[in-house]
Amino acid sequence: MNRIAIVLLAFLVTAGLVAAKAQERSQGISVHMLPKGVADIAGRPWGFTVDYSPNLKTESASVTLQTVAQVLSFVRRQDASVQENGLWIVTTHPDAYSAGEKELLEGVKSMCRRERIPLFICRASQLPNGWSRFDQ
Repeated sequence: MNRIAIVLLAFLVTAGLVAAKAQERSQGISVHMLPKGVADIAGRPWGFTVDYSPNLKTESASVTLQTVAQVLSFVRRQDASVQENGLWIVTTHPDAYSAGEKELLEGVKSMCRRERIPLFICRASQLPNGWSRFDQ
């Protein structure tokens, strides 16, 4: 009977630790991947536009990241709790992106795997439940 209680307790503690590590978009870095063609029409910069959050350390109200190095630098400037909650990228239809933009997204995926940054991606049409994890 004691063995069963110990195994059950170990299972509950492990499950609690896993649940405590679950990432939350609202506590991480949320960005929209704005295609260059759309950005040009709107007169805005293309790339990963960072959604405002009081949890983020930013230099200005509007931040747009256009390289893998800029994304990594932005992530690393954030508090550890924000980094632990990961990078959340909302995309649009794949045909809206140029080959270079698709390559940038693949570069961010590789960087997140290499740097162990939790990465979640979802097409806007599949929000709020279409998130897939890409860093593992």
